[in-house]
Amino acid sequence: MSLVLGPVHHWMYKKIKTTEARESFVANAFKEKYGQAADEILNNVYEKYPQSNPDTPLEELLEGVAIHQGIQELIIKAETREAATIAAFCEKYGDEAKELAVKAAHDCGVECGKKAAQENNEIGCTASRAFELLSGSFCDGMPCDRGAQVTDESDARTTWDHTDCIHESYWKDAGASFETMCELVTSWIAGFGEGVNPKIKYTREKAIAFGDSECISTYEISA
Repeated sequence: MSLVLGPVHHWMYKKIKTTEARESFVANAFKEKYGQAADEILNNVYEKYPQSNPDTPLEELLEGVAIHQGIQELIIKAETREAATIAAFCEKYGDEAKELAVKAAHDCGVECGKKAAQENNEIGCTASRAFELLSGSFCDGMPCDRGAQVTDESDARTTWDHTDCIHESYWKDAGASFETMCELVTSWIAGFGEGVNPKIKYTREKAIAFGDSECISTYEISA
């Protein structure tokens, strides 16, 4: 029996591929810095958390499983593998690896933001529109999860919150630092905003990973 997949399922798969693109960006930065040692570390990670093939059709990936369950599993695999990669390099190289990963995530975010702007014919978009583009690219759980919720919105400044971190359990299961992964992802979000519009500044006002009761983030058009 063939699967009947709708636009939302392919939209989610696109988001998962964005996570995997960030993972690849970071892995390549590690390879450039650490050479053969990086390849050895990555091989060990991939033995436990096998890489996916980005060219595999979603229908093939979901064959034999319920659609919702299958997409959820793809999210878990992608986020856990990324976290396991970060954990492995931070264990060996400490803060140097963390800083390298955070910078690579930012650079990936810039590239993804530029791509999103081009695909949607956006030039110098507003803060609120930048958040909309972010929501279309960033994997923040399933549609049924309570992801980012806008709390204040205008063309110049848009703020959103999270009352729970959907990613926390995946990161911790992989042995990664909650704080490090939060910094990595928010660095990507900052880069995405800059890629969409170079005048957009991202601010992380609060973060659950750092002891706050909620996450609060803002995109703002700088003067």
